[in-house]
Amino acid sequence: MISKRILPGERLDDAPMQAILEDFYRNGVTLIPGVLSRDEIDVLREVTDRCFNDPVLAGTDYLSGQGDGFVLRNTLELDAVFVDMLIREPILSLAEAVVGEDCKFCGQNVIRNAPGQAIDLWHVDDRVEFPLPDDVPRHDSRIRMPVQWFTIQMALTDIDTDEDGPTQFVPGSHYSGRDPNSQENPEFEGRGPVSVFCKAGDVYLQNNQCWHRGAPVTSDRIRYVFQSQYAAFWAYRRFSTYNHVPVPPTVLSRASDRLRGVLGV
Repeated sequence: MISKRILPGERLDDAPMQAILEDFYRNGVTLIPGVLSRDEIDVLREVTDRCFNDPVLAGTDYLSGQGDGFVLRNTLELDAVFVDMLIREPILSLAEAVVGEDCKFCGQNVIRNAPGQAIDLWHVDDRVEFPLPDDVPRHDSRIRMPVQWFTIQMALTDIDTDEDGPTQFVPGSHYSGRDPNSQENPEFEGRGPVSVFCKAGDVYLQNNQCWHRGAPVTSDRIRYVFQSQYAAFWAYRRFSTYNHVPVPPTVLSRASDRLRGVLGV
């Protein structure tokens, strides 16, 4: 490890790995207790606090969210402990099991939210990837929904009650082929929201197509959650590598707004 402050960890045995994956594919979110050590939790929180308190980062793209910001982004640039977390086991081998052994990093954040700060709208990340028409109620349960990319969340504080702002999700809703059907009480096939209660050091896998949100924090406890995101290699190559082909300045200087939009510049 680069920082010497993050443990290498160990892969899970085949039986528990398979049980975790089956639960993840079926429900959309699954919890794995006791992955990170106390020392790792402490160093990740220490580095997170230092970054949030750094005046150089204030008002930049590194911080987003209500108030002064509660989501720390572009973390790989900020400290080697964040880089080390990408290959911490069993996190990496879980990612490889879900999106392929050639999976690639596609995002990393730390959420540090106090009362009044939350991503509390029910949503899927980005957009519904496999939408269905109104007359098709759901994707067939006999198939395993493809996962193009997903998030591994790591709790850095205890999240024991709804007042602590847990991640909430609707089990099985990644089979809906739709956006959440309510902002008050979304429901899929008779199942409503479930809170992910966890202890510091626990990890949970989250399908980005499963309806989810962060419940508002109403206790006096600040919530810390570390996130690493992994993509299938084809998606990484298609949407990251291929669109970095340089366009000559002489062409850009004559490009229309429509062309610039397609080029993403």
